Amino acid sequence: MLPSMDAGEATLRREGGVLYKDRKALKIVFTARSSGTLTRWADIHIDDCFEFTTDPETYCTFYVTKKVREGKRLRDLDITYFPDSQQIHLRETDVSGDSPRVLRDRMYDGIPPCVKDLFSALYDFRRGPLEAGTRRRVLVGEDEQVKEVEVYVEKLEQVRTQTGVHSAWRLNTVAVMGGLFKHGGQFRIWLSTDDRHMPVKFEAKASIGKVTGTLKEAKY
Repeated sequence: MLPSMDAGEATLRREGGVLYKDRKALKIVFTARSSGTLTRWADIHIDDCFEFTTDPETYCTFYVTKKVREGKRLRDLDITYFPDSQQIHLRETDVSGDSPRVLRDRMYDGIPPCVKDLFSALYDFRRGPLEAGTRRRVLVGEDEQVKEVEVYVEKLEQVRTQTGVHSAWRLNTVAVMGGLFKHGGQFRIWLSTDDRHMPVKFEAKASIGKVTGTLKEAKY
């Protein structure tokens, strides 16, 4: 069992007022950077940046770009959703060498017309009223895969972070079809009980152990 250690920092922000193919859209940007004990002890260097372009009304995903920088694994992924034809196009490029090398460049069929990436699904869930026992199902896209996931509100808890103590709803996930993570596991997130429903804590359980994060700073 690995000891508890500092893994790094992640940021999540939403940008409005963008266009996608002449349509109004939202952009959600997630970055993760390793630091501290994990970098020194395991020699793991992570500098990922994911951008999700989504419909501001339905939160169905239009387009995803991922820049994965994890040690020697350097990948660029571009994922485009085509809801009318129920397809997605995925292009994956290995950028670790002197010349980029395309690993995948293909269309995938049989994709439902409304699929949400994990973060768009989170923002959509935050819009509705929350109380203990609230349950909703959503189709979550992860690269070329689509998984039906149920999100439910477990209970009310007090969460201590660097920004203070927050009253928050604890949400859990269960995969109805397939696994939410590539290697199985579980994902929990705590949302504040005020109108913002601000994420104040998360907990991911995967094959290598448990990853926990708490809110460090919030800007509006």
